[in-house]
Amino acid sequence: MSLLRAGLNSLLVALLTVVGSLLALGTRLLDRSGDRVLDLARTWSRIAMRLSGLRINVEFRGALDVGQPYVFMANHESAVDIWALFVAIPARVRMIAKKQLGQIPLFGWAMWAGRFIFIDRANALSARRSMDEAKRRIRGGESVLLFPEGTRSRDGNLGAFKKGGFHLAIEAGVPIVPIAVRGTRASMPSGSLLVRPGHVQVIIGQPIPTAGLTGADRNALLERVRGEIAEMRTPPQTSQ
Repeated sequence: MSLLRAGLNSLLVALLTVVGSLLALGTRLLDRSGDRVLDLARTWSRIAMRLSGLRINVEFRGALDVGQPYVFMANHESAVDIWALFVAIPARVRMIAKKQLGQIPLFGWAMWAGRFIFIDRANALSARRSMDEAKRRIRGGESVLLFPEGTRSRDGNLGAFKKGGFHLAIEAGVPIVPIAVRGTRASMPSGSLLVRPGHVQVIIGQPIPTAGLTGADRNALLERVRGEIAEMRTPPQTSQ
């Protein structure tokens, strides 16, 4: 696909995002739960991927109970990850996102309408309040999605994991679902505004229980989740 075609498709995705954001804001007036906004987010993600020439394959390595809340954790390589995860995860999820995303006109407002949870990592007190809100939501039956690296990988390697999400899962007493996303960095490298066609794979791992764990178990839990994501995101070697 030429750069001109990629640019045109990216423009169409931008227009789709504006329309979707306006629909989300309108939907919020009729549905205070924000659930309809999440349904729109999944539809927006599917259309955006098709417009961008992205094909997605989803692999499940364990059974999920869609009636059970989870903390979904995924590696983060590209803005395209968000589309892929909304399409792949078979449950409504609310992202725990950095506060800067919530400040983007229309798009950020739509995230607020969907009752996403925003976190200011530069303010410890505010961040703790956000995690307390996430814990309250989870205990109320909602699932959340977060990127434990905290930001996108700049070099394609899996970064260090932050500890907050593991505190959250242990305190809420719900399973963590590790997720590996492959192919999104090639489709939209860091610093690029254009999405290139390609293949994206999402591997959803076996839920890891946290019931009965305490803060003393946090580091071991972190290493287990990071190890599973690292293993899943490594393409299998083919025999010569």
